[in-house]
Amino acid sequence: MLNIIKSKLKNTYKKKSLNSENVTIRNKDLVPAVRDWKNSIYVYNKNSLSLIPVASRLVMKLIKGYFNSYNLYIESKLRKEKLRRRLRKLSTNKIFISDGEFKHTSDNVNITLYVYNRQNLNYLLKLRKRYLKFFKNIKFIRKLNLIRNVGLNILNKQQKKSKILTNVLPNYSSKVYKVQNLYYRNFLKKSLLKLKYYMYYKQLLYINKAKFTNSYLQGLINLVRKIYKKNIEFNIINLKYFYYNSDIFTQPLVLKLRKKRKLLRYLKALVRKAKIKDIKLNKKSKYFFKLENLFKLNNLNITNNLGVIQEQNKIDLKYLKKVVLNEINLKKVSGVRIEAAGRLTRRYTASRSQHKVRYNGNLRNAYSSIQGYPSAVIRGNYKPNIQYTKLNSKTRIGSFGIKGWVSGV
Repeated sequence: MLNIIKSKLKNTYKKKSLNSENVTIRNKDLVPAVRDWKNSIYVYNKNSLSLIPVASRLVMKLIKGYFNSYNLYIESKLRKEKLRRRLRKLSTNKIFISDGEFKHTSDNVNITLYVYNRQNLNYLLKLRKRYLKFFKNIKFIRKLNLIRNVGLNILNKQQKKSKILTNVLPNYSSKVYKVQNLYYRNFLKKSLLKLKYYMYYKQLLYINKAKFTNSYLQGLINLVRKIYKKNIEFNIINLKYFYYNSDIFTQPLVLKLRKKRKLLRYLKALVRKAKIKDIKLNKKSKYFFKLENLFKLNNLNITNNLGVIQEQNKIDLKYLKKVVLNEINLKKVSGVRIEAAGRLTRRYTASRSQHKVRYNGNLRNAYSSIQGYPSAVIRGNYKPNIQYTKLNSKTRIGSFGIKGWVSGV
């Protein structure tokens, strides 16, 4: 019996990689509390904790409402009147926002938001394609010159005729001026129509940028302050790609499935857009930072007057940047997975539930599973390298749910 126990004790160890001799095992990478529960707070009275989830839900509704606000007067001028509602693009003119990460202190609440500004990118793309290239075209400049020259010749002829007729018919002059004003208006509309639409897009771009400035955010801060009764600080992080955050990765799918139930097409398109390349794993150092590698300080001269340390050897900034970037965790996306289930068939009555999954890459924690580094887990069973989101919505047929995973290395 004792021999069996001994044999089990010998064999029950954590699997290491093939080159286990070269691996330097270090301390666990502990995950911050904000990533774990979306709220990090310590209070003496435990009853006050029950109000925090309700407050954070209200605050997120306010924030999303603020960023989704738009100028109807300008946008109505740019929309096509005959454009049907079912043909419009739902995810192009939106600012996508992740769930906030709330860090509470005694007198302050720090709210971190991840933002993907699709609206700004869409407006810039339209300006480049439709207007900026068009204004540089030689044909456009020739047409403007032609309209101007022909128009001026016609106006000169009308003025000569009006001078002759006004001497004979006194009431004729008022009619001539009305005709001239109408012609001027038509001339301006024809020649400056593209410029007018260009200025509308420029105004919308200004409104989009103004939402992120401190002067416009002040109104939102005052509203959130009334809920928490504390000072509010916003940390807004702009993402380059929408698949860098699992909340933003799943939101476009919910919008599209509400209108059209083309499940497989949308799932494949989302996963295809997530561009994941082959990732090389770096060997991590035993300690987080080695001062010997970061700073090469050989000779220091200490001045007695100001007490300032002057460095004779300048720090190699490129080397410093390389060291810091190598030590940052989860800086690349290694895998994406999305799952949809619910009443998502195309029929309108007695619909059955569907369940579809699509993925790209993998969700493994590469450093722990391949190289054998120890890692902490989130909430007992979630991997620290994965961000997970679950969203619910409904159509006229029934409800559906979407789950999204994004893993990093």
